[in-house]
Parts: sequence; structure tokens; C-alpha cells
Amino acid sequence: MFSSVVNSGAKELWSEVVTSSKLLFNGVAIQRRYAKKNDGCRRAHADIPEEPYPCERRKKKKPGILHRIKLKIIEGGTNFGTPFRNIKCEEKVCKEVVVPEPKALPAPVKPIPPMPPPRPGVQVSILGADTSLGQYIALLLKQCSCIKKLRLYEANEPNESCNRNIFQVVEDLRHINTNCFVEAFSCTCNELERCLQNSDIVLMLENGYLSQDMPMETRFAYSAPLVKRYTDIIANECPKAFIIVCATPVDCMVPLVSETLKETGWYDPRKVLGSVAVPEMRATTLAARALSLEPNYVRVPCVGGTEGNALVPLFSKAVQYFNFSESNTLMMTQTVRDAPSAIARSDGECKKAAELSEAHALANLVTKVAWALLCKDVPRVSGFVETDARQVISPARFIANTVDIIDVGILKSLGLPQMTDTEVTLLNLALNELRYRQEMIQDWYAKYCSSTCRLDTCQTQFYAPKEFHRFDDCAYANI
Repeated sequence: MFSSVVNSGAKELWSEVVTSSKLLFNGVAIQRRYAKKNDGCRRAHADIPEEPYPCERRKKKKPGILHRIKLKIIEGGTNFGTPFRNIKCEEKVCKEVVVPEPKALPAPVKPIPPMPPPRPGVQVSILGADTSLGQYIALLLKQCSCIKKLRLYEANEPNESCNRNIFQVVEDLRHINTNCFVEAFSCTCNELERCLQNSDIVLMLENGYLSQDMPMETRFAYSAPLVKRYTDIIANECPKAFIIVCATPVDCMVPLVSETLKETGWYDPRKVLGSVAVPEMRATTLAARALSLEPNYVRVPCVGGTEGNALVPLFSKAVQYFNFSESNTLMMTQTVRDAPSAIARSDGECKKAAELSEAHALANLVTKVAWALLCKDVPRVSGFVETDARQVISPARFIANTVDIIDVGILKSLGLPQMTDTEVTLLNLALNELRYRQEMIQDWYAKYCSSTCRLDTCQTQFYAPKEFHRFDDCAYANI
């Protein structure tokens, strides 16, 4: 009886507690919390759902890193994820090696090399290429890699004595496997203007009918009109071309070309050079034979003029710290001066005999100038150029000395080096000879009328301009 009363009382107590503190909504137990205030009234502050039971939270927990480590330890691994290897001795089974049947190799494929970019080159025009000398020079220049175009001009009309026409020579040269393109132009078709268009280097050769035994005045009177006509057309077609004068006498032709360009207004003394390559080659060869040395290691510069008594080879500069005796110097100097006449007399009726050696020397000179214009080299050559009044005080305005060539032409003239007493004496006589030749040019130009467009130029004062004109036109004033 007492136990039943106790049980009923406990049930009522617990029911009141549950109904007063909890509300069940859809199976979710919500605990209602009350806040005490000063008025002594209990009110519900918030209905907060109860936290899940520990058993429910344990079921919803995801496996963490420790669980994974335990699994790997159980499976036989390590804590760093590297499983242990169970080493077992397995019986080796010998397998038959199957040799594959040989297959035919594919045809080798050669890699196609990329095409090189087009190389820059210069255009060379040879005036007077109808002679044997011009043909030999064309053959040597055809093999030069820095020349892209080679134009040959036939200065004389073909006759019966001529063995080959200039067009036949060009067709023959085109078979040489080089990149140089060769063209032919003839005077019978009046193609001199076309030949000189856009030329970078112009090589003036002499006429084939001249002989070295002829006096200098006769050769000059015969070649001067032709050189004057060449210069006038150069001023119209390619005024910025580098002109190499090889027409004899060079001592007279270089001043003629320079003053003709001055009259047309296109004179640049950095672009006019008289060739001294042939006498320098002969003097170098003679000195190398006398000293029993390799000619490549010997160089004999030539000063003064380019031929005859005006030519002075400096044999004292052949080898350093060595000087020839006075008798040997005079003997070798005379040998170099008389070389053209000696070669011409040795072949009888041949008017121009030393063509192979001259072609070799002139081709080397043109090649050096071509490489200099392409900014590939700064050669040092001997040339007959206008002198710098600040370096050389002489009665002749033009003199042969050593010059440096760059892309714009002659960079500077090195002047006359230190010479021996014998060479100084020879040079003084050479300067007097050059002065006589320049006076002869002045008389010739004053006698014949100019063929240029500027006919208002006074011919009597042609070769004696004002003083400030001489210094302003000097190529070395800004160096």
C-alpha cells in the first residue's frame, strides 16, 4: 500500500517537472529557460534545442587522421604512408626470349637547313672591261662574296682584231657558281648611263690601245676626254659612288676627275682614289725576294706619284728595324719604275703585257674597298688622293700616301712616314714632277670647253680656286 502511494506520488512529481520544463514538438525536446526579474515573475527567455546525446554525436563523427593511421598500422603500413614490402622468394621462371623479326628501316630523312638571309653586297661597274685586263678583273671579282652585281662596260666598238665580244665574256662568267650577277653594256647602244645606275664602286680602266712606251702627254691627251665623259655621267647617275681611277697616267686623271666633280657640285674627296696597287705589289714582291721572306709579311708603301720619276717606294718600311743600303734602294726603285716598259718590251708587239699581275692587284684593291663599304673591315691601302694641307706642305695638291677606308670613304690620310735621306731626296724630285703634271692638266682644261651643264664656270681659274674652297672641300677637315 505504501509502495503504491510512493510510486503514484513520484509519477505525478515527475510529470509536473516534465510538463513545466520541457515541451515536446515533433519528437524534439525543447528546454525552456526562464529569467528572474525584480518583479519575481518567471518568463521564458529562449527556446534552445537540447544538445544531442553523446551516443548520437559519436555516430555522426567522421573518421579523422588518427583513424586512418590506425587502419594503416593494422594493414601493415607506417605512419608516413609508406607500406611495408613483404619480400618473398619467388621461383624464377625462364621465359623464352622472342626475337622480333627485323623490319626494314625507313628511308633517312635529311633535315632541311633554314635558308640564310640574303647577304648585303655592293654593285661594281667596270668601265673599259672590253680589254683583257678588264676581263681578268671581272673573273676575279666574280668570285668575291661581297659583290652582288658586276657590270661590264665596253668602251670601244668591237673590231676584227677583238677576239671575244663583251657579251660572250659575260655569258661565260655567268656559269661560275657564285652569287654575283654579271651584266654587259656596250657603247654602241649608248648604255653607259644604265651601267652606272645605283653603282657603289666605279672602276675606271684605261683604253686598250695605249702602250707604256708612249709619252705621258700623249697618253693623257688620248684618255682625258673619255675620263671626263665618265665623270660627267657618274655625277648624274651615281654621285655617291666610290671612284677608283686606274686609267694611266693616274697622276693626271685623279685631279681631272676631282675638278670635274667640283664643277658639277658632287665632289667628295673621300670617294676618289687613285690606284697605287700595282707598283706597291711589285715593290713588295721585290723586297720579299731580296730578304728571302714571305711576301705576306712584307709591305712596301709607295708615296709621291704612281709611275715614272714621281713614284717613290719606301723600302725602309718593308721590315721593321732594317734598312737597305743606298745603292740597293736606288737600284730597286729604278726597277719598280721601269717594270711596265720592261714587260712590254719583252713581249715584242704586245701593247699591254702585265695584265695578269695588274688584274690581281686591282681586284684585291676593289675587294678591300667593298668590304670597307659594308662595314666589315677598315683596310689600310696606298692611294693617290688629295692631300691635307695640315699634314703635308707640298707644291702638289694630290699625292700618294697611306689612307684608311671605312663605309663613308676615306677616313683619314696617314701622311708621309719617317723616311731615309735617300727617300727624302727622291720625294722632293717627285713633288716637282707632280707639280708639272698638274699644270699640264690646268692648261688642257683651260683650252677645251667643259662638257658639263654649268657652262658659266670660268675655265681659266678652274684649277686655281679660291683658298676657302680648297679647305672647305677637304675630306679631312672634320677629322
